[in-house]
Amino acid sequence: MVPLPSTKYLIATLFIAAMLLLVTIVQGLKPASSGGIAAGVGADAPAAVLGLDSFPVEASTRLEDGWSPRFQGAQDPDQWEPWPFAGGFGAPWEPASPYLQDQGFAANGPKGRSEVRLWQGLEWRTYRFDSPLVSARISLHRPDRLLVTLASGPGRFETELLTIPEGRVLWSVMAGPWSRYSWDGRAILVGFLEGPDQHLLLSALPMEGDLPDATLASWDEKGLPPAPKGLPTKADQLSDDGRDLPGAKVALPWKEGDRVWMPRPDWLWVSGGGTWSAWKLEEGRWRRQATGPGVLEAQPPLRVGLTAPATPPGEGMARSTSSVDRVAWTPVSGDDPAWPAYDPAWAWGEGSALTAWDLRWRAFPEALPPERQRAALALAFKPDWLSAKAIRRSVAGWLPGGAEVALREAQDRAWVWVGDRVLLVKLPELSRTRRVRKILNP
Repeated sequence: MVPLPSTKYLIATLFIAAMLLLVTIVQGLKPASSGGIAAGVGADAPAAVLGLDSFPVEASTRLEDGWSPRFQGAQDPDQWEPWPFAGGFGAPWEPASPYLQDQGFAANGPKGRSEVRLWQGLEWRTYRFDSPLVSARISLHRPDRLLVTLASGPGRFETELLTIPEGRVLWSVMAGPWSRYSWDGRAILVGFLEGPDQHLLLSALPMEGDLPDATLASWDEKGLPPAPKGLPTKADQLSDDGRDLPGAKVALPWKEGDRVWMPRPDWLWVSGGGTWSAWKLEEGRWRRQATGPGVLEAQPPLRVGLTAPATPPGEGMARSTSSVDRVAWTPVSGDDPAWPAYDPAWAWGEGSALTAWDLRWRAFPEALPPERQRAALALAFKPDWLSAKAIRRSVAGWLPGGAEVALREAQDRAWVWVGDRVLLVKLPELSRTRRVRKILNP
């Protein structure tokens, strides 16, 4: 009996549908690295769905007992609270994290030894040091440079800039623990506390070329207040280390709670003691552009916020914002929600902000799913942590609650320290990670 034409079409349609369903099931069972359907593609999936197959391991390296991705011995002068070991987004305005973008990590070991391990050309490259590391950074914008600060002795530090992957030292200065890139990655800020009053001496150094001649800010700008009493404004007033420090230098009065930011190679913003100042590098010397009452709160990477007494006096406090490369204040409406308490974990968009731990200020213009991958990674690699804890007694001390996870969402990668090994894993492409990249690279 010959089937009717409509029956042929029905059988063909059912056959095709069955084949498509089978292909979908097979692809779903395969890991994303083998061509399967990655969890979260097209829509961010819950942590329970993001299993081990969602995080293919790109690299793994074993740590000897006694070594750990931890800095030792110092915090930056404006970092009076301990920074989480895993770090935030890995942005240049954050305190240093041992997990260096998606390239590697810094580790300290016994007898004052330390090293930086970088995943380069499908192999690990190790840069070893004979002093403990107190800071290590790789710029988002210059992945071929490594900035490290070492504890060379009690209260003494040495900062070095190295090339990657060669490991050649471009320059070395006796300064620290302050060392960081400008937000745009084109310059380096180093410094140290000196003198009986413990003022902060800062110097701006270039990424390329020879170190410039030393200069010192004179605080003699017309129409602006003079330098606080006792603050060095001439080279012969500096300590021996201060005179030896190259580059454009500025001495700042300093106490706990003060802050300084270098968003561009030629701009400094300083806040402390109820006043603020903006500095510009002109002809190799720092010069103040403006100063006034109030408290600055950086809103990286876009602008600086100011909270100051309103005009006329007695009207409370008013807020305003300025671009990071000029002093031009724009008032903020009183109806605008209060800014969150300042923390370098925040990254700011045009009308909203968030942290790597999913704190938020205002709603984003486009949907931004909550961060789910940190918990999913901890769950996926829990068996590795349990195995390491059973082998090494020290793991329970280092990692009492499970594997340490450092997300680097801007690079679609994460670092996972399970105790005896450090793993570099690839994150699935999610709508959240795409949005984070836009925020960090506007």
